[in-house]
Amino acid sequence: MIEYLSGLLVIVPLVPLNDVLIIWSKKDPTKCMGISSIMFAMNLVIILTYGFSMKPEEPKTFILGLLTAILLVMIRKIKKLLK
Repeated sequence: MIEYLSGLLVIVPLVPLNDVLIIWSKKDPTKCMGISSIMFAMNLVIILTYGFSMKPEEPKTFILGLLTAILLVMIRKIKKLLK
């Protein structure tokens, strides 16, 4: 359970970064595709760095936490973009 929660904690750096990039894409819609690729790359770097730096004892449970965090961040982004 602790590995799951430690995997879920990757939300902490992802949410503010995505919020800033969503605000930027709403401010300048012509650069939306470029901003979304920057968002994808930054999320990938954060998740991979976090995943490789933790080295959990139970990697399957940790990866499940990471996947849950990714899903929650994606749902949050979609809700913000639809507003």
